[in-house]
Amino acid sequence: MNVANTTTQSGLTAVISQLQKKKEELTVTYNMAISKGEKLNEVKTLYMSLKDVDKRLTELLSISISV
Repeated sequence: MNVANTTTQSGLTAVISQLQKKKEELTVTYNMAISKGEKLNEVKTLYMSLKDVDKRLTELLSISISV
């Protein structure tokens, strides 16, 4: 069981790391779109993607802590 737990934790850590990187990239892109005055729809789409990634990240972090 310890091996399975370690494998699960390792997998979660990798996914969390990827989501954190994606969140950082989306945040930069979102902020650039706002500062450049991009169309509202494009900014809204970026914001929704950012919020989705943030939600998934929060969920995985809570799972990771409990594992």
